[in-house]
Amino acid sequence: MELGEQTPPPPEVFCQSVGSQMKNCFSAPFPLNLCWLLVRFFEKNNDGLVALEAMEWGERFQQARSPSRRGLSHGDMIDLNRQNIPGFDVREFYVELAKDLKARGF
Repeated sequence: MELGEQTPPPPEVFCQSVGSQMKNCFSAPFPLNLCWLLVRFFEKNNDGLVALEAMEWGERFQQARSPSRRGLSHGDMIDLNRQNIPGFDVREFYVELAKDLKARGF
């Protein structure tokens, strides 16, 4: 059962989700590299913690992407390792997300 069916977003609140996807187990350090293998066994595409299909919730889902061969891990999305990832600036990603919310009147 999908998250949206179990826990639908409140109608009076704008809800959106963001996610990413690792390309292989070398895309992140321990423990996300091992978690990626486990989640991939059951759900295929994931960010080292959450399956891609499970990330979608709310009115809008945005998948962050990197042109590099490594993809983006859950840790990259929260800037856990403070790494510079070619083609992806995590801080700018969230600035753009905030700009979009402002443009929507929030």
